[in-house]
Amino acid sequence: MILDKENVILLIIRDQNTRRDEVAEIDLEELFLEGAKKLAFKDFDNALEYFNKILELDARHVKALEARAVIYLQKGDFEAAERDLNFALEIEPENYRLYFRLGQIYYRKKDLDRALELFTKAIDLNPMYPAAYMARSQVLRDKGLEEAADLELDKAVAAHREMAKAQKIIDFA
Repeated sequence: MILDKENVILLIIRDQNTRRDEVAEIDLEELFLEGAKKLAFKDFDNALEYFNKILELDARHVKALEARAVIYLQKGDFEAAERDLNFALEIEPENYRLYFRLGQIYYRKKDLDRALELFTKAIDLNPMYPAAYMARSQVLRDKGLEEAADLELDKAVAAHREMAKAQKIIDFA
């Protein structure tokens, strides 16, 4: 490739754009971590500000959509939570956590059949997701299916045990 003045300028512009993209990604991640800290301390209003800012910069940021949905769920705004999760599922249709979160909404809305479907979908996508087995167990218990609920709890414990073994191997390898 012959580098004349025009090509050099284009290379410099491409390089600057790449750096801007990298900086923007880092900034979004830093904003997300700050929002996650606020969320962990149940400072929902301040956490919401962080996630809203991320979504202003990148409307398709799935982790921010999920986190914002969690806040909406905690505040009882099921419609807003469901809207964020459905949009996130359009972006990542195989994200098991999103189905789990939707299941939580339907559980809180007392739509046990739909909640059960969504928790099952989460498990289908990730059979090693103890929280989904526990949630499914609660739904079954609420429906009066005690034995089935107990089986789901056993599955939750087994999944958790397997995950702990895998983590032990990773930590001490």
